[in-house]
Amino acid sequence: MAKKMSDRERFPRYFVEMDVDRRKCERIVPMKVLVIGMLRTGTLTMQAALEELGYGPCYHMHYCFQNPMECDMWIEALNAKFHNVGRKYTKKDWDQLLGHCQAVTDVPPAAFIPELHEAYPDAKVVIVQRPPDAWFASCWRTVIQFTHSKQLLFLYFLDRWLCHRMAPMMDLLFTSLFGSESKDRRKMKENWIRGYMNAYEEVRRVVPEEQRLEFSLEQGWEPLCRFLGNKVPKKPFPHANDAESFHAGIKVFLKRMWVRAAKLNAPYVAAGLGVAAAWWVYQYR
Repeated sequence: MAKKMSDRERFPRYFVEMDVDRRKCERIVPMKVLVIGMLRTGTLTMQAALEELGYGPCYHMHYCFQNPMECDMWIEALNAKFHNVGRKYTKKDWDQLLGHCQAVTDVPPAAFIPELHEAYPDAKVVIVQRPPDAWFASCWRTVIQFTHSKQLLFLYFLDRWLCHRMAPMMDLLFTSLFGSESKDRRKMKENWIRGYMNAYEEVRRVVPEEQRLEFSLEQGWEPLCRFLGNKVPKKPFPHANDAESFHAGIKVFLKRMWVRAAKLNAPYVAAGLGVAAAWWVYQYR
């Protein structure tokens, strides 16, 4: 009987915690691959595939969860591009934020592929796009439900290390890409699909056809390796983070945040109890 895997073994990405100020960093490896793959388009699969081919580290949204200070820089970049607030990011800024990575996938990077293409013109661009209706249905069952959960609202106030930074970044990201939020699912679907299509069209306008690959995960290694100039690995093409795995991972992620929130707020709770006890003694002595 196979041994049951622990949470850390199944979802190691949620057990990494860093406190690195990327503003003090610089590029240490060349940027080689830019993946325009919105959330729920197989971004973890693409990360695993690119790292198997030697293009690691490959930046993914969960890097923000591991090093929350990066959320502040993404907020700056989003405000500058989509809301004309502040200075637009230059190659120097991207080298600070992404200088440790040879590739990017997922959001927030997928919102900046034209800017990253300008900063790294020699990097190859891979476009991974799902049919719009299927894509939104997947987002609705996973990411949208998670970002609207009451747990996340409570943790925004309790977990100042991560959630207090992550929640505003994700809110700004979704507003920037998909417009103002609507409680009507049909209207939300229209907004999200419009933003989704616009992001891909922007990339196709900017990146020359010979420098980009239209790729589907079902195609496997062959077209991706041919485009990047790599040999086809012997191991199967990866498959990661289906809806079931997403929800299992989120449970682990939330549990970790609650534990951290309890530790962060324990001194304040203890102080509050001490004040309450002192007041009780004073009143009833």
